[in-house]
Formats: sequence, C-alpha cells, structure tokens
Amino acid sequence: MHQRAAVAGLVTSGLLAALALGACSNNSSPPTTSTTTTSTTTASTTSSSAAVACTKSLITAAAESSTSIGSVSAVNGFGCSGSWAYADVTVGSGSASFDAVIVLQAQGSSWSVADRANACNNHLVPSPIYTQACTTS
Repeated sequence: MHQRAAVAGLVTSGLLAALALGACSNNSSPPTTSTTTTSTTTASTTSSSAAVACTKSLITAAAESSTSIGSVSAVNGFGCSGSWAYADVTVGSGSASFDAVIVLQAQGSSWSVADRANACNNHLVPSPIYTQACTTS
C-alpha cells in the first residue's frame, strides 16, 4: 500500500508541475503571419491581434510617410505579429535606390515606423517576425 501512495504522490506532483509550467506560457499575442513575395507581386494573408490591420496599404502608407531612412518608393514584402511589423522596402529610385528593412509599431488604427535598432536590441519585436525584422538588411 505504501508503494501505491508514493506513486500517486509522484503523479500528482508531475501534474501540478505541468499545470504550473503551462500557466507560464505567453499566449497573449498569437503569431499569425503569412507573407508571400514573388518577383512581381506581394500577397499577404496576415492578421494581427493589434487594433490595426496588417495590410500592404497601411504598411505602405506608414513607410512612405516616414523620412527616417529616406524616401520609400516600394514595399516589397512585410509581416506582422501583435502590435509589431516589418517591411522590406526600396528606398529612392533608379540607380541610387537601395533595399532596406524597417520596423513598424501599431499606433491606434495605423502603423508608425519605429526605431529599428531600439526595437531589435531590446527584443521588443516578437519572435515570429524577429528574424526578418532584425537580422536582415
């Protein structure tokens, strides 16, 4: 009988530990990103738990209105997770143009270009888009 009590105690302890660990997980902002880029089009079926929609038109509006990296002439791809987004952009035009990555943060019902170095260095960008937003140039 003593052996059964010991086994029951271990099983109960294991279940309590599993429940405690499960309570530690962060499910407040489930990642839902799906951006496809081809040579001619960019399609996105991305949704965000933020109040602002994750659409190419809203991302483009924010990118084009910012002067932090220069005049953005195109958004080539993007992705969102929670209240954060990134965009692969073309800055400038013609032979003087270059590709860059910008980080955006939800501001009310729109996106705003954020300080990429600060957002990435302080790990504010969620893990589902961190690689694309912070480790590419």
